[in-house]
Amino acid sequence: MNETVAAIILKQTDYREADVIISVLTKEYGKLSFVASGARKMKSKNAGSIMPCTIADIQFDHKPGKTMFRLKTARTRNLFRALHEDLVLSAAASAACESADVLSLAGEEEENSDEKYELLETCLSYLNEKKDPDLVLCGYLAEMMDLFGILPDVDECVRCGSLKVSAFSAREGGFLCQDCARQLDVPLRSPLDLKRLRLAVKAGLAHYDAAAATGENFHRELRDLISVLQLHAGIEIRAFSFYNRLFDH
Repeated sequence: MNETVAAIILKQTDYREADVIISVLTKEYGKLSFVASGARKMKSKNAGSIMPCTIADIQFDHKPGKTMFRLKTARTRNLFRALHEDLVLSAAASAACESADVLSLAGEEEENSDEKYELLETCLSYLNEKKDPDLVLCGYLAEMMDLFGILPDVDECVRCGSLKVSAFSAREGGFLCQDCARQLDVPLRSPLDLKRLRLAVKAGLAHYDAAAATGENFHRELRDLISVLQLHAGIEIRAFSFYNRLFDH
């Protein structure tokens, strides 16, 4: 059945002499893959519309149960121009798209595909508006991790339930009280540090403006969320390594 869907381009991989394979996220069918014939040729009509971190209207013949298709045409819906012109924003957008790629299953059986699409679209829109990339990524990851069932617990000690928290452990998956932190040899953190991490986790993208109004820097909190993702989902987002290196120099 000939169909056109809006798709966020997550990844592009060279294939054969002049083709590419793209991984995309859609509301209707979750994550799909497409072979774009001749996309690497100079005269390709589709090349400009299937760049990563772009939203395109993709036309293809849909067949239930399949997850790989041949792309017919692609037309740019939203280029997110700033994401292709600024190195930091580009790295942040790549990290968000790679996260969506590895945290999504291929095919229509994928749960919450519409929510994942809307979260990623909002994330890319915020980055394109040049909002704080650390806080945008914190909010995006927190909401994605919540859907994935690995959101860190920032309400109480994850070991004993005490509300008097003094540390955070990515391995334990959340806050620790002073006694539990000492037993596990986890460094203590200041109340301000823990408050900032709680805000980063709780605000999500929905309450970005309230979190941004505090004027805080959220890079450490982003690293904490990345660590939880790596430890509890068993995945590593390579784009985050590049993103972090931009702040280490």
